[in-house]
Amino acid sequence: MLVERKEIKNKEKNNIVEYIESVFNSTNVLKSTYFIEQQRLYIAFNRGNTYSYEGITNEMYELFENAESQGQYFNKNIRGKFDFRKEFTLYPDEVQNLNEIRDKDETLND
Repeated sequence: MLVERKEIKNKEKNNIVEYIESVFNSTNVLKSTYFIEQQRLYIAFNRGNTYSYEGITNEMYELFENAESQGQYFNKNIRGKFDFRKEFTLYPDEVQNLNEIRDKDETLND
């Protein structure tokens, strides 16, 4: 479930959205960053391992972002179907900060 979404715009290019960062309340997916023009999706999983997937269309990203379960959508529609590579691992404090955003959302929904 989507918890937080930020659109990062390029002011030099008529405020066009360059990429989208989203935080999720998911048992598998912690965060995603989607670069629209490059059609590249970065997914940070709950342990901090971050992979990039190329060839993800805008429509596919929207379906992923708005899915009831990002992990289920990922497993069914992205995993094993797109070229990917491991990019990096988030630092423990980065994972903790993202978990705090997620936990804050859970508190608001109680």
